Amino acid sequence: MKGEEDRGIVDQSALRVRVATISAGIWLTYVVCGSSAIYLVLTWDRPHRALIASLFGAGIAAAAIAAQLPRERIVRSRYREAFFLGWSVLDLALIMVGTLADGGTKSPLALIFFMPVVFASLSYPRASVLAVGSLSVAGYLTLAVALGGSSWGYEALFAVMLICTCAMSSWQARIHHRQRGALMEVSRADPLTGCLNRRGFEERAVAELGASARRARQGAVIVLDIDHFKEVNDRHGHAAGDELLRWVVATLRTTVRTADAIGRLGGDEFAVLFADMDSAGALEGAARITEALSERAPCSVGMACFPVDGVELEELMRQADIRLYASRHGRPDRDSTSTTERLSWAATLAHAVDMRMDTQHEHSRAVANCAVTIGEALGWPQEMLGMLRIAAMLHDVGKVTVPDTILCKPGRLTAEELACVQGHSAAGAELVSRVEGLDVIVPWIRHSHESFDGSGYPDGLAGEAIPQASRIKLVADAFDAITSKRSYSDAMSVADACEELRRNAGTQFDPACVDALMKCLGAKGAPVASPFAIA
Repeated sequence: MKGEEDRGIVDQSALRVRVATISAGIWLTYVVCGSSAIYLVLTWDRPHRALIASLFGAGIAAAAIAAQLPRERIVRSRYREAFFLGWSVLDLALIMVGTLADGGTKSPLALIFFMPVVFASLSYPRASVLAVGSLSVAGYLTLAVALGGSSWGYEALFAVMLICTCAMSSWQARIHHRQRGALMEVSRADPLTGCLNRRGFEERAVAELGASARRARQGAVIVLDIDHFKEVNDRHGHAAGDELLRWVVATLRTTVRTADAIGRLGGDEFAVLFADMDSAGALEGAARITEALSERAPCSVGMACFPVDGVELEELMRQADIRLYASRHGRPDRDSTSTTERLSWAATLAHAVDMRMDTQHEHSRAVANCAVTIGEALGWPQEMLGMLRIAAMLHDVGKVTVPDTILCKPGRLTAEELACVQGHSAAGAELVSRVEGLDVIVPWIRHSHESFDGSGYPDGLAGEAIPQASRIKLVADAFDAITSKRSYSDAMSVADACEELRRNAGTQFDPACVDALMKCLGAKGAPVASPFAIA
């Protein structure tokens, strides 16, 4: 636990308990001081009543001030233990002075010596509980020796009971500490492989990146997916798949440094955090990982370096994911289905989707033709244009999850209906992810409605974080939608469509993709209808 606190990993449940402890301490002070005030009223004929009343008044005032303090900020501060310990010391000082003024150890106010000790056991670390307990015992014994007030037998028994209370409170604090440590470990560990789960990895990574930023050090995050893991489960069963996942983590542990963190993000997706390592060292580490795993679990790898690729974990993970998908592009796929067969299947499915729409032409094929034209202008390799065509054809496949009443509604959609429609890109990506050999285009379909300025959906990606295929598709989709007759709008001319695309370049659309389309249209002349449409 101490090491985790040093790295900045904070147990949120423990912090909530500390916040609640402040509230409990405030109300406890009110109750103790109020009860003592009743005692003073009933014994007002004895000496020093006004002094003792002023002491308890000071206690109430201190509690009222504490009630106005920012409790969350206090418990998150590095000085929180000093705050709590100072609070207990102040309480003990008031108790000692009040007991002294009321006649020494014979005063019933001496019973309040137990309260700071029991209160400390609620949430204080064991060292602080021992400190408060020791001060309580020392304070009482000081009164017993210096002033007395009761028989030595009474004072001895009282001191023994106070010491026992301190010992039990210290023991309870130790139990709390161990329980929190065990719960913290369980909540952050993957039960199958024993490495960190997503929550644990993210907390560790955020803490390490913060430390690297303070020390002006570098670092790196690697994400990796096991290739064809689904085949292992399908052919050999889930027990074999689980064994392979455990082997992957065991192999990673022998490959990376002890200070590096390994996390299972979900399924067959893992991440490794290289702390205090430059980009060259991270590349070497990634190479060692891929070589070690190639024996049984070849994987796709993506890497992002801190602070070159970003300073926030979310940004680094996004860049690493983008590069992971890019790494898959350059590797042969063991699936034997040809691109032609996939294209035929995609065309059939896309046609079925178009039939549900109130359109007068094959929208999906027109968008695919336009997207491939833009891809060619941007210099896409020939072998990837086929995948781009498939992705463009399937960009609306998720609309099979949208009811016809919404899909073909001629008027304006309600907020709920719009949310339903906007969910189709994620639904489409999920459907396509279940087809062997189309892993590459899954993120292209998911992000096919992300705007260049980050205002799109479903994830609000912006700029280069959006896959280029998705940016191409968005321009192609918009161009065909503008130049085609719909139930809710008439077709516009190509010139008007070009003007609309130029006006929104840099906000909704990638300017490079818009420019590429404009050049292609210029080469084709200026037709009245879209040159990509299919009657």
